[in-house]
Amino acid sequence: MTKKLRLLAALLPLALSVACTDAAKLPAEAALKAAESALGELKGEVQKLAPDQVKAAQEAFASAKEKVAKEDYKGALAVAGDVPAMVKAAVATAAAKKDELLKAWGEASGELPKMVEAIKGRLGELAKARKLPKGLDKATVAKAQEEVGAVETGLAQAAEQVKAGAYADAIAAAKELKAKGAEIMKALGMPQ
Repeated sequence: MTKKLRLLAALLPLALSVACTDAAKLPAEAALKAAESALGELKGEVQKLAPDQVKAAQEAFASAKEKVAKEDYKGALAVAGDVPAMVKAAVATAAAKKDELLKAWGEASGELPKMVEAIKGRLGELAKARKLPKGLDKATVAKAQEEVGAVETGLAQAAEQVKAGAYADAIAAAKELKAKGAEIMKALGMPQ
């Protein structure tokens, strides 16, 4: 009987350590799965607009996986538990940045359609006129017609860039088009 008790006494700490390991392992693995699921939100625009935060969340997830591999379940649980909050912050940052860029796009491109229509209206008036106003010649008017077409095409292309998520490129293009429109207006003797 004493042999059985000694064997039981020797195996009890081992059994307790295995039970404790399993008790820590399950929550760590669950947190790792939740973190991996959360990382699925870090696609497309979030990656473009909040790259540093996306990288930090991905690195934290990788660190948690390493800790699980090393059986540091408490450490893995702590790190993996932070990943969903990091993902949420990255998504919020990306949304705020997108709003900011869309506002900048609106400011840069907002006047362009009206500018193009005003130029087209002026060109229509000049086409009907029997004599061009002083300071204007047929070459200037022809060049303005060509350039307003380019501005209009450029605006459509910039709008497509916005749809594709290339906000900075679209904003820069809109600013250039606005300057080009102002040049055309000046060449046609239009108030700006």
